[in-house]
Amino acid sequence: MVSVVSLKEIRTNYEEYAKVLEKRYLPGYLSTLRRLKKLDASWRENLKKLNELRRKKNELSRRIAKGERGLLTKSKKVSSGIERLNEKVRKMEKEMWEYLKLLPNWLDERVPIGPDESYSEPVRYWGRPKVWKEHLKEFERQTKGKVKYELIDWEPLHHYDLVREFNLVEMEKASEIAGSRFYFEKGELVFLDLTLSLYAMDFFRKKGFNNVLITPYMMRRKVEERIAHMDTFIDALYSTKEDDLILIPSSEHPICALYKDCTFRERELPLRIVAWSPAFRREAGAHGKDTKGIFRTHQFHKVELHSITTLDEDREELEFMVGVVEEFMQGLRIPYRVVILPSGDMDKRALIQYDIEGWFPRQGKYRELGSYATMGCWVSEKINTKVNRKGRREFVANLYGTGCATQRTLLAMLVNNYNPKRQAIKLPEALTKYVGFREIRKEE
Repeated sequence: MVSVVSLKEIRTNYEEYAKVLEKRYLPGYLSTLRRLKKLDASWRENLKKLNELRRKKNELSRRIAKGERGLLTKSKKVSSGIERLNEKVRKMEKEMWEYLKLLPNWLDERVPIGPDESYSEPVRYWGRPKVWKEHLKEFERQTKGKVKYELIDWEPLHHYDLVREFNLVEMEKASEIAGSRFYFEKGELVFLDLTLSLYAMDFFRKKGFNNVLITPYMMRRKVEERIAHMDTFIDALYSTKEDDLILIPSSEHPICALYKDCTFRERELPLRIVAWSPAFRREAGAHGKDTKGIFRTHQFHKVELHSITTLDEDREELEFMVGVVEEFMQGLRIPYRVVILPSGDMDKRALIQYDIEGWFPRQGKYRELGSYATMGCWVSEKINTKVNRKGRREFVANLYGTGCATQRTLLAMLVNNYNPKRQAIKLPEALTKYVGFREIRKEE
């Protein structure tokens, strides 16, 4: 299934697509769809008139060239009509493009229908989470008794308290300097940040994501508008007014832009990319959520996975991507679950979206560590990325996935490997050869 970014799709599948908007709980977009349909009909009518005037102009030019007299005034009048109508048609095309950018993708048949994350569908679990006795009843309700766990009678530390007690972050001074949701990393956490990023890049490169990038940290807004769903993302973006640049919310966006107007040979796909970058998000819609600690911040480091493949192989590629990230999480000893996000809580560009959620003992819940989705050709149609296949040029599928959101992953790793008796955090063996120490001990 392809993305509904073409007028042809809207004309032929209008009612079916309207149902998709309802399933996505986007009633406001139905009016956008209706306006676009009406505008499209008017555009086609005016385009027909424009083509008829052009035909008349060509006929008059032919007759004038043969020496017929008395046609110049008529020819000028037709030319004036062409100019006016052409301007009207171009204006309508620009307006239609603005509407098309707003329209979300189709939905895969496996997507659960529901308005929010409570309708997420668990696919599988991994690990034995430490469950505080106060959370046991709710945990068993959430997991329906399908997950083996380690029951603990001591109260686990919240991730915010853990990094403070181990003197790994400075939040108050950072807030004075830059505002809320900014932070200083300190001591061992600095080395863990750099180490985890390096380990993740190395791990995913060895798993087949062998096109390695560090992307620009900024993008031109007009480029971003062809890749992001701006109606959703506009409040999340930092921007510079002088240069009309935005600070990237994810390296996924410049990765897509890198292949604008590119045509692949079929044997070059799937193209698998791993990239490191900082990410910048205003978190304007997160008022009151995770105000303490470094779980939800305005800047963080991120290793991003990206695949470009054919439209009929994107589901298989998505499963491969998720499986590789699961293996990465297992190496860090983070208990997690994989869920399919419901229709009302997923990326508007995505056909289907998975989240990997890590276990946080003090909060007694699984929390998002990364998202994974195929966008079909929603982006490639906008930036003209194609593949030569069987004698035809077809749009490609773009898939994205969080290889490692460094700060969130570090928090999940720290809280799940904390030993209260020893007042120490044991590091996963996967990291010790990179970082040079095996544990973090609380300062006396």
